[in-house]
Amino acid sequence: MDIVSEGLVTKVIVEEDKTTIYVAFARNTPVHPFAMAVNWPIQARIVRDMVKVLGGKLGYFEIVDDTTLQRYYPLEDEMEV
Repeated sequence: MDIVSEGLVTKVIVEEDKTTIYVAFARNTPVHPFAMAVNWPIQARIVRDMVKVLGGKLGYFEIVDDTTLQRYYPLEDEMEV
């Protein structure tokens, strides 16, 4: 599926040294704990696929939830300090 056409990518901000991609995961997930548990593996797969496709093309980029501002990528242990 095309995540842009599906409305999951809500904003892309391109700066000189990084690109931030905002996704609509939290706002499209029902607040019931079971629904959250079922959706998490799907969201993780979407993030993995985005990283696989964009990793060699963008340089440094972040994937962030547009509602909660949770960072999905890069993971904290992957970031340079």
